[in-house]
Amino acid sequence: MSGSNRKPVHFVLIPFLAQGHMIPMIDLARVLSLRGALVTVVTTPANASRCAYVVDRANEAAGGDEPPIRLVEIRFPCAEAGLPEGCESIDLIPSADLTHNFFTAFGMLREPLLLHLRQQRGRPKPSCLVSDSCILWTGDVARELRIPRLIFESSSCFYLLCSHAVSELEHAEDSASSPFEPLLVPELPHRVETVRAQSSRFFDLPGFKRYREEWVEDQSSAHGFLINTFRELESPYLDGYEKAVGKRVWPVGPFALCYKDGEKVSRGNRVATDVADRILRWLDANEPGSVVYVNFGSLVRNSPSHLQAVGLGLEASNRPFLWAVKQEETSEEEMEAWLSLFEERTRARGLTTRGWVPQVLILSHPSVGGFMTHCGWNSTLEAVAAGVPMITWPHFWDQFLNEKLVVNVLGIGVALKPNTEAVFISHLSHGLIGGEDVEKAVKELMDGGEEGEERRKRARELGEKARKAMEEGGSSYEESNLMIQHVLQLGEELEHECV
Repeated sequence: MSGSNRKPVHFVLIPFLAQGHMIPMIDLARVLSLRGALVTVVTTPANASRCAYVVDRANEAAGGDEPPIRLVEIRFPCAEAGLPEGCESIDLIPSADLTHNFFTAFGMLREPLLLHLRQQRGRPKPSCLVSDSCILWTGDVARELRIPRLIFESSSCFYLLCSHAVSELEHAEDSASSPFEPLLVPELPHRVETVRAQSSRFFDLPGFKRYREEWVEDQSSAHGFLINTFRELESPYLDGYEKAVGKRVWPVGPFALCYKDGEKVSRGNRVATDVADRILRWLDANEPGSVVYVNFGSLVRNSPSHLQAVGLGLEASNRPFLWAVKQEETSEEEMEAWLSLFEERTRARGLTTRGWVPQVLILSHPSVGGFMTHCGWNSTLEAVAAGVPMITWPHFWDQFLNEKLVVNVLGIGVALKPNTEAVFISHLSHGLIGGEDVEKAVKELMDGGEEGEERRKRARELGEKARKAMEEGGSSYEESNLMIQHVLQLGEELEHECV
């Protein structure tokens, strides 16, 4: 796209510091570089180390003297904000009580970012700033530099539209009603029932409302929104959200499909070669569509009782399974002992791993026939792109509405156990699911008779549409080109205003 212009288009990406936000922003950098753009990703040392390998491989594949993607590291002021050193990502914070400290530290990056962008060498002036929707101060930076700014949304457009509608409804009516009282989301093309407590926008949540006015102002000053989705999946919600916010919305995903087979293993965080090989050998030994893959994302921490419920349900289902367990979930000696015995009992048909796994590689493997997920949007869209149906167990934030999209709207999932009174399922939560719930959901998803076959068919069809969307001439491919053209036009208009 940039070859026909007098100067190359240059995007500066500012991701929020959480794995679920960093990963798609690095993916976006790859997508933009494939369209001929130069990309600078500004982050912190710990986060840069997680994605450096992926960026290096992308630059090597591009060839040429100038790497299209550049990582810029800015020191994260942990000590100044009262954080332990090294807490440069939400998943590295030792306690939820330090979340506000984290946001304070993140806000301190404004001046170093501005200084870097004014003094950078070897690259043209930024054509556009793309910042995560959780960042409240990049609008000021873009105004000072007189460059366009787009907001990157890491959630589904279904969630964005529903939460916007519920928020508007709450401000228009008496908000004293129960947060768990059922309500219909207005102005949707079909019936969606939810509860307020599971439909809040991030800065509407208790403890974050003091940031809400800043967030609303920051959103209103942007020139548009980029979303990791595709039109064939969320067309009515994209149109509805564009109308609701009065700004352009570009669906430019699913990003996971911009990785070739050999690159999938390192997406998000580099995995040891022996771990990846072990997983692939085990998957290769299983029948097509037979394996249930279980992973609840980077932030979810399940309690010992919930972890045991998942394990016992998988064991009772008599289905092959691949279960990614976090190191933090087995830190207690008693839990590690239980898991070791569980692994011994299920060794013949199950594989349990510790730590990070190459999820996109796993989901694209022919033997995987189902995915038990927390419904984070990255995981959900990765499953959609791979054509894999899901068992849904949302834990917080946008995950509850993502479940409704998967189960009730798209018809490609089975709810593990609907719970309209859960708001934040953590390592302190107990008794919300049992082994029998997991066993039932696995059998319904993997067997399911005629209904199950229809569910699998719908998932496969959406996977094919996702692949076509990212191919040359596809809807997301064209949306990214249109977005770049729009950015260049905006830049020219802002330059003329300066004259």
